[in-house]
Amino acid sequence: MSKRSRRLLTKNKLKFVLSFLLRFNLLAIPLYLVIYSNFSFQPLQTLIAQIITGLLKAQNYNIIQNNDMIITNINDITYNIEVSWDSTGWKSLYALFALVMAVPASNIKSKLRFLSVGLPAIFMLNLIRVLTTILIAINYGFQYFDVVHTLLWREGLIIAVVLLWYFWLAREKHNIRQK
Repeated sequence: MSKRSRRLLTKNKLKFVLSFLLRFNLLAIPLYLVIYSNFSFQPLQTLIAQIITGLLKAQNYNIIQNNDMIITNINDITYNIEVSWDSTGWKSLYALFALVMAVPASNIKSKLRFLSVGLPAIFMLNLIRVLTTILIAINYGFQYFDVVHTLLWREGLIIAVVLLWYFWLAREKHNIRQK
């Protein structure tokens, strides 16, 4: 490959990366608007609390649900676990959406097909995150709740989003190069 061809290839890669970064940052604007407006969607929080309560009751845990609160009593101590807006996994869902949509020169049909599988997968992983965090707290002590929630699962969900996007991107690389 000639020096000029390499320079052109490098220039095209740089344009691709800059285009991706511009699109991704533009798609980040709604995320920040939601964060700064203190928006929350109570029905989703309540739905997740209902699902988690049902799963815990199916495993014979003594659990009560009140809207977005999951309530348990262990050794005469009542624990109220709130399914907050952030606990719905909305940021992870939006991040995956934005990462996929920001990729330039990829077929929109392919993006939507991937998102139709990827978004439910992240939603399910988030349910597992909430469930296991509560199970560990119930079985090993609520002193571990924040550690499991913060260190294990928050970062774990970020890694899952990036890995899902990476695998999609690797599969799409031939479609991206053709454009």
